[in-house]
Amino acid sequence: MDLLFIISAAALSLLILGVAIGLIALSYAPGNLRLARVVRGAGRDGQASRAVIDALTRIGEVAGRGGLDGVERESLRARLVQGGFYAQHAVEAFFAIRVATAFGFGLAAMAGVLLLRSDAFAVGLLAIMAAACAGLYLPNLLLRRRIAERRRALTLALPDAVDLMVVCLEAGGTLSSAMQRVETEFRELHPVISEQLSITLSEIQAGSSRSAALNRLATRSASEEIGSLVTMLVQSEALGASVAQTMRVFAEQTRQARYLDAERRASELPVKLAFPLVLFIFPALMNVIFTPLIIRIVRQLLASG
Repeated sequence: MDLLFIISAAALSLLILGVAIGLIALSYAPGNLRLARVVRGAGRDGQASRAVIDALTRIGEVAGRGGLDGVERESLRARLVQGGFYAQHAVEAFFAIRVATAFGFGLAAMAGVLLLRSDAFAVGLLAIMAAACAGLYLPNLLLRRRIAERRRALTLALPDAVDLMVVCLEAGGTLSSAMQRVETEFRELHPVISEQLSITLSEIQAGSSRSAALNRLATRSASEEIGSLVTMLVQSEALGASVAQTMRVFAEQTRQARYLDAERRASELPVKLAFPLVLFIFPALMNVIFTPLIIRIVRQLLASG
């Protein structure tokens, strides 16, 4: 029993440690760390966080040797950027988190097998391997969910952002000033699109061309709507067309697409309600209606008998 307690405690501690290190590593931002050192005097905390990140990076490099090179690394890096993780060593940290969760889930499954005292060695080994595979796949699942949530947030915020940009352009502003206005106004309302525009503006101010910065915006967002907007803006700039008129047309198309999507969801609602109605509501309603009748019939039969 003592051995079981030690293994369970070790597995739980490893899981908590992996989650904590992952949150520290993936949300690490050098600019915020320097600002914290200046404003709050958090030099020791910054050094400690940096040491943890370096250790996690080394673990990821050793564990992912051979699997973090070439096309696979670039693909994983692109997915992490789409999920909002921009740290330099995010790929190594993510791989280390996968290894840690797989090891932790495997230890937890081993503790469960020992607790159940199963004599079937093959079944216990299969359970441990399945748990380790689940732990290895869980970070990918969470990353995919985060990318989908950010993509949904961008799709929801895009029509309002385009409308505000059109107003700014028609008032005599430039595209960069319109993007700056949207980034400022949407920090609380739509933080995801505000973050993406802020990165794009920083790239333009650093000397990158507007078309290249906009193309990187489309790559980071992984949104079809933003990709279409970027294509229209780049083509308008290349052909010398009116950017305000182009964005007005795009805003109308986006608004119409959102209206059609709402109609589609409304038309699917009766079909989706049919399953809970048949499986849950209808049996309960039949029970309420027919139970008193059945009781009365049974009583009449017993009385006549």
